[in-house]
Amino acid sequence: MTDQEAVTVRAEAELDRLLGWISAAESRLALVLPLSTAMLGALAVLAPPVTKWTVVGGIAVAFAVVFLLLSIAFAAFASFPRTTGPKGSLIFFGCITTRELAQYEAAVKSATQEEYLADLISQCHRNAQIAERKFTWVQRSIACLFFSALPWCTALFILYASRP
Repeated sequence: MTDQEAVTVRAEAELDRLLGWISAAESRLALVLPLSTAMLGALAVLAPPVTKWTVVGGIAVAFAVVFLLLSIAFAAFASFPRTTGPKGSLIFFGCITTRELAQYEAAVKSATQEEYLADLISQCHRNAQIAERKFTWVQRSIACLFFSALPWCTALFILYASRP
């Protein structure tokens, strides 16, 4: 195996790892989004008529709702697809679909090992950017979910205690 082939194998493995990181970020959203939504739903179910609200209960609910809505918004930002990629890539799906099948086939067959490796490296870089952005939003979403816990529990206690 030549040095360039070895580098290509490493770049392909790195691209697979980066795609795994993107999937890992997405999988965390499978817990955060339904939990935040359920917590909001619990507050809505227990909300008393306006005449029964207390200042402390209103403040607790407000903090919980703000953090839960932020958690949901950040989860939405994390899950939003990033579909831009390197121009002319033979690997990135968005670029592949811009060509007719015959054009894509000809481009793949005519690509040199150096061009393929450059495309792989470009893809690795782009997917690292995507993974970093997704994890930033997931981190913010989870943080807001945690920040909502205390006011949410307080609000539930107050709202439940004020029920007739």
